[in-house]
Amino acid sequence: MRYQYLDARLRQAFDDAGLDRGQRALLQGVLRALDPDAHLGEHVAGLNSAYLAVTRVQAALESHATEDQPRWNLLRRIIATSLACMDAAKPAYAHGGGLELAKARRVLVKVDAAIAADGQRFDAQVAADAAAKLDPKKLRAAVRKWIDPLWNGIELPLRARMIAEVAVVVAVHGRDGRQLRTDLLRWLKKRGDLADVLWPRKQKHVVAFVVRGARVLRHLDELLPQARQEPLHRNRLPKDDFLKEAVNGSSVLVRVPVEAADVHTAALRGRRILSEVLDQYAAGERLTELHIAPVWQVSEPGGRVTRGTEHQRTVGNAYPLTAYWPAELRSAMRVANLARQVDAPMASAGLAWSALEATGLDPGKIAWLAKACALQMLRQHLVSLHVIVTNHDTDLRGPLDAHVPTTGVKHHLKSVDAWLEVLIGHNRPDARLDAAQKAITALAESEGGLVQDLTELWRARLADSKVLAGWLREQEDTAAALLEWLYVTRNLAFHAGRFASPADTLTAHAGQAIADLTLEFLGNWRTVERRAQKEGGSRQETSAVEIYRRLAQREDQLVARLKRAGSVRRLSVEDISGPDEKWWSRGRN
Repeated sequence: MRYQYLDARLRQAFDDAGLDRGQRALLQGVLRALDPDAHLGEHVAGLNSAYLAVTRVQAALESHATEDQPRWNLLRRIIATSLACMDAAKPAYAHGGGLELAKARRVLVKVDAAIAADGQRFDAQVAADAAAKLDPKKLRAAVRKWIDPLWNGIELPLRARMIAEVAVVVAVHGRDGRQLRTDLLRWLKKRGDLADVLWPRKQKHVVAFVVRGARVLRHLDELLPQARQEPLHRNRLPKDDFLKEAVNGSSVLVRVPVEAADVHTAALRGRRILSEVLDQYAAGERLTELHIAPVWQVSEPGGRVTRGTEHQRTVGNAYPLTAYWPAELRSAMRVANLARQVDAPMASAGLAWSALEATGLDPGKIAWLAKACALQMLRQHLVSLHVIVTNHDTDLRGPLDAHVPTTGVKHHLKSVDAWLEVLIGHNRPDARLDAAQKAITALAESEGGLVQDLTELWRARLADSKVLAGWLREQEDTAAALLEWLYVTRNLAFHAGRFASPADTLTAHAGQAIADLTLEFLGNWRTVERRAQKEGGSRQETSAVEIYRRLAQREDQLVARLKRAGSVRRLSVEDISGPDEKWWSRGRN
C-alpha cells in the first residue's frame, strides 16, 4: 500500500485526465493520509484537525455528564488541547465553517472558565449543556464543501491544511484507502462529482467470515438478529473453494449485514461486530478458543462479490528494537505488540496507553512526551520527504545522490543532515551543492502534485526559523491532544467499560503510532548509550522518564533558539532525539 499515491498507474491517470498540480495534490494528499503504513505525522490519525478535536471534546463532555469520566481536571486538559488544535486549524475554515468553529470555541472557553471557578464542584449539567451546543456535523458539512475551492486552486500552505481536514472527514466517514484509490482511478476516466467518490452513500453489505472453534453458535440470531450461520466441513467444500484453507476443525460460516461506504470498510466493521459477539461465547465457553479466520467475503448491494484477506505486511529481514534486552522497555514492547493484535479499537487504544505507562509515563508527564514526539517527527518528516522526492529512479537524481549518499536497495539516508543541507537556501552555494538543489527542484517539478507541495512547504519552513518553530509547537500540541485523549480512552475502556467512542479506530491507530514512535527514540537512545559503554565510557542507562524530561527541555531550547536565530543553518536533526546534545552543531568546525 505504501506510496501507491505516487505509483506510475495513478500518475498516468492524472496525466490522461489533465489534472493540474493542486488537483493532484488534493487526491494524493487524501490517499497518503489514509495509507495505513504512513508514519504518525502523515497518517490521518495524527493530523491536526478542528473537526476531530470538537468531536472528541463533545464525547468527553457527554461522558463526564453521565459517568463523571473523564474527571473534571482531565476534562479541562482535554478542552485546553482541543482549543489549541482548533486555533491551529482556524485559517482553513475561512473557506466555510468559520462561524461554527468560532461558536464551538466560545462554548469550550465558557466550560473551561466554569471548571476553573468551581474545581471539584463543577456542575455536570454545565458539561451536558455544552455538549448539546457543540455540533461537529456542521463542521463536517462545511469541510465537504471545500472540494470546489481546492479543485479550482488554493495556495500553499493553506492548501495543505485544508487537505488534511478533508482527509480526516473522509476517514471518519469510513473510507478505505485502497478502495478509494480504485474508485478514483475509475472516476478519473469519467468524472462526476468528486464528493460522491470521497463520501459515497453508505449501503448494506453482507460480510461472510469463518469462525474457528465451533460448528454452531447458539442464540446468534438473538445477539445479532440479522446474522446467518452454517456449519462448515472441510471435506465437503469444493476443491477450489476460497474457504478451503480457512476451515480448520470445527468451523462455522457467519454472514453479517453491515452499513458501509465501501467493501473494505464493510469487512473491517463486520469483523469488529463479530469480534464483539464472540466475547459473549468466549465468556460462556471458557475452555474453548474461538477466533475469526483472516479471509472474508463481501456481497455488495448489486450482487457483486469481493473476497479478500486481512492485510498483513511482511519483510525479508526483521530487526529488533535493540540488539540487547533493555530491562525497562521489555514490558512496554510486550504491551505495544499486544495493542497491534487486538481487533477492538478501544481496547487497543487502552493497551497503547498502558505500553507508554510501562515506561514510567503518567498523565502529569504528557507534556514532556509530546515535546519529545515533536522532535522525532521533525526527523521523520525530513526522511519521508527524501523518500518521496527520490521515489522514481531517473537521471535527475544523479547530482542529488552525489551530495546526499544513500545505502541499500531502499536508498536509506546515510546522513539526514546532508539532506537537510540541500533543502536550506544558501547565498553562494558551491557547484556541487547548487547542482543538488537544482536536482531537488527538477525532481519535485517532474512529480508535481503532493511531492512538489511538500518540497516547497519544507523549503519555506527551513527558510524561516520562526516558521519552523511554529511548526514544532503545532506538532507538540497535536501530540499532546492525542495523548490526553488516549488516556481518556483508556479510562473509558478499562474503568467505565465503554467499548465504542467517536472515531475510535483513529484513536487506536494514533495510540499504536505514538507507542511505536516513543519506542523508536527510546531504543535509539539505549543503543547509543550501550555503544558508549562498550567503548569504555562511563555513561549509565538513562531512565525513560528522564529521557522524556531531557527531550522536552531540548525542544523548548530549540524552539527558543529558532525564534531568535533567524536561520536554521546550525540545526542538526541527525540525532535530534538521542543522548548527545548535537542539535545545534551542524557546520561547526
